[in-house]
Amino acid sequence: MIKLVVFDLDGTLVTAEINFLAMRHAIRDLFLNQGFPVEVLPMNSTQDLLRSAFVYAQDQGMPIIELSRLRDKAYEVAMREEWKGARKAQLVPGTIETLSELERRHVDVAVLTNDNFRCTEFLISKFGLQRYIGLVISRDQTPHMKPATDGLEIILQHFRVTPAEAIFVGDSTIDVLTAIKLGMKCIGRISKVRTAEELLAEGAIAVIPSLTELIPYLDAKHLLPPPL
Repeated sequence: MIKLVVFDLDGTLVTAEINFLAMRHAIRDLFLNQGFPVEVLPMNSTQDLLRSAFVYAQDQGMPIIELSRLRDKAYEVAMREEWKGARKAQLVPGTIETLSELERRHVDVAVLTNDNFRCTEFLISKFGLQRYIGLVISRDQTPHMKPATDGLEIILQHFRVTPAEAIFVGDSTIDVLTAIKLGMKCIGRISKVRTAEELLAEGAIAVIPSLTELIPYLDAKHLLPPPL
């Protein structure tokens, strides 16, 4: 029986409006202007871009203070794009109804996102979601962001539940990978980020096109407490 549902934020509870391509181009330009070779700056994902750039910087013996300064600049660039996306974001249809039903059944709810803390708080407040969510963990609150399991472990410990008593709902393969690493089930929600085939191939137990299908799916699998 599920005691806790952990949701991603962008693309899951609110629409994903961040222009990640523009973000990656701006971050790559930052590193190129610092003399980084283009071959160490992959454009497939923001995380891979940053990880590769910092590994290169460390290998080149960049002083820690300089590396820290460059990291701060890169995150400033990312935050500018995140704020643009946050201001455009809309509530995903079915969000309030789903969260309200989980509350009615006394199932705890948490949010784990790779957004920065300020954007996350803005979005939660913008749509009045705080009354339904028991804990929010953003990238600033963990040593490593998804697909590392740091944030998910914090959430499980906070609610004192095991991975088998929780389920993750997200729209990216990163969400699926994060859950699987801890032995948690993950349900994919289709957004413009990933296709159903990609989510299932990564290990999602199911894919739903709408949040309105989450409760019926969990009920059909006898994973939720029945309505009172």
